[in-house]
Amino acid sequence: MVPSNKLFRWGAICAGFVLAIACGGSSKEDDASTGGAGGASGGGGGASGGAAGSGGTVASGGSAGTASGGSTAKCHTTVYGPGKLVYVDYDKYGGKMNSTCSGTDHQDIQNPEKLVFLGDSITFGTLPTPGNQVYRQLLTNLAKAQWPSIEVANCSNNGDQTDDFFAGTNQIPKCFPAAEPKKTLVVITMGGNDIAAMAKDKLSFAAAKAESDKVLVNMKKAVDWLKDPKNFPNGSWVVFANVYEYTGLTADLSSCPAGAFAGLSGSWEVGTSALVQLREGYMKIAVDAKADMIFLGEHFCGHGYKYNDTKSQCYIPNSSNWFDISCIHPTPAGHKEVADLFWKTISE
Repeated sequence: MVPSNKLFRWGAICAGFVLAIACGGSSKEDDASTGGAGGASGGGGGASGGAAGSGGTVASGGSAGTASGGSTAKCHTTVYGPGKLVYVDYDKYGGKMNSTCSGTDHQDIQNPEKLVFLGDSITFGTLPTPGNQVYRQLLTNLAKAQWPSIEVANCSNNGDQTDDFFAGTNQIPKCFPAAEPKKTLVVITMGGNDIAAMAKDKLSFAAAKAESDKVLVNMKKAVDWLKDPKNFPNGSWVVFANVYEYTGLTADLSSCPAGAFAGLSGSWEVGTSALVQLREGYMKIAVDAKADMIFLGEHFCGHGYKYNDTKSQCYIPNSSNWFDISCIHPTPAGHKEVADLFWKTISE
């Protein structure tokens, strides 16, 4: 059964799911000053790698790649190195990774006049993180220090999914009702609520693939529109995050205690295939549209609720957890990491 699109729009503490990132911890009407972390960009499925019966392989191999900062293997060896079960093949799309491996390097972002945030709760902000520690505010501070006269707008909403770009809350039409004359930088986190809905019903491989296809169609439509000169006659840049998850690719949905509040327990290993599909698909969108993607999922790998599990594919010695009590939203330290990833990618 395909779950309803708005399954995870609920308040208070979002009892998360390994693949979820965008459920909002407060209502959409809440001002960002009331709280912090969100989780929209991130969801991605945490599984240890395609269990029997999942219907597909997890890894697709990998070519040498053309990345300027390094290939997938060079940039993310702790995640996708030799012997790892889960492999995301970014190199097959010919994307260019930047020198810090924080994201891709497809755009030369120079002197934007307007900064616009789209997305879900990771961007909008939820409790318990204070509003001034949400990555959106941290990134705004960095942007204003670099470009003091830049205009800033927030069109993100807690709980939104990729179909809310042009339907539902209509983020893009509401944010850009007419052609935008200013040179605009758009920052996005989106996709986590989509995959959270899949996880709630533990969709089969075929059903999860079909839903992931829809997510990629929605994301592509949004990025293409935002990069279209007809809509931004003086230029635009788009930087978006890929999906993250809190289980260190183990598929242990119960690793975060609050997950039980949403009935998300046990494991959903099919989610790994969905994660790989979305991460690779997001890269293809970035390459095709000449937009940029930050490696949120790879950077947070090893900093979830399984951070001290030495058997986790993402295990990093002496690591720490960057996810708050909701399971899916970053802590203040996590928000700082998100802001740094975006800023490094924007700056290069």
